[in-house]
Amino acid sequence: MPPPGPSVKEAPVVFARHIPSDISCLVLYEPLSPNYDKQPIRVGTDGGNKFWAPPNRKNAYNRSKAGTRLFRWMGGRMTDITAKELNKKYSPYSVATIFTQYRDTHHLLAVTFDAERKDVAEENGGWKVLSFDHIPQQGTPPTYYSSVGVAGDQQQLAAPGSPAWMPQLLPAIYNYDSRQIPAPISAGLIGNLPILFALPAFSAQPEKLSDVLTSSMQPNRWLKHQGLPHGHISERGLVVTVFLDPSNKKGSTKTLLDQLQNGYFGPFYGP
Repeated sequence: MPPPGPSVKEAPVVFARHIPSDISCLVLYEPLSPNYDKQPIRVGTDGGNKFWAPPNRKNAYNRSKAGTRLFRWMGGRMTDITAKELNKKYSPYSVATIFTQYRDTHHLLAVTFDAERKDVAEENGGWKVLSFDHIPQQGTPPTYYSSVGVAGDQQQLAAPGSPAWMPQLLPAIYNYDSRQIPAPISAGLIGNLPILFALPAFSAQPEKLSDVLTSSMQPNRWLKHQGLPHGHISERGLVVTVFLDPSNKKGSTKTLLDQLQNGYFGPFYGP
């Protein structure tokens, strides 16, 4: 008997395979670092590797204004609008806080709120490693979305990740790992929008954030960059907030952004 396929959830009905050019949102990146004067460092071991966890108290962080950047994402492409638009008020859609760990511990840790605004221990029960829901798509042979978040029922992708974005966007520890033959076919990566926007930021050093986002983020895909040191620096944190775009009221609504992260317009990062 062949091994079982991926554990899956009900497939969404996909009416569009491409992100429309008139959908937009604003994306704010704010560097966050631990303040160990407020809460002592928290470390342990996981499989023989050091396991570090960010503070779980909201007052134990330092937020860097110097590294804060604001972008407009429209139709799959990013534009840096920090200089003109940073200090205005916008309507939030969703937010997540994401941290790397130590160099030899490759999981990313996240919560789906601003960890400097709420105590993690009280709001979420602790930091979560990224996880996935496996969502089948109609067709023969079947393909599978991997939907990334912090409450998925799987620890790895539903199918082998694309070499275009694995491991540049996701550490290799998250890749599909099964003896099933043949392997499932990937439909791409979808999921929590702030996390999807955060992954490219960790693909390069902090000072290269704008260069990477404006060149490598493409409609429904990731254009792999070359020659840049990876950005998985120990204890690097980001608060990523997605806002509705006030300059595009018809193309920037909660309904459209819900559809975007749920795969209605195809994968955010394609296979």
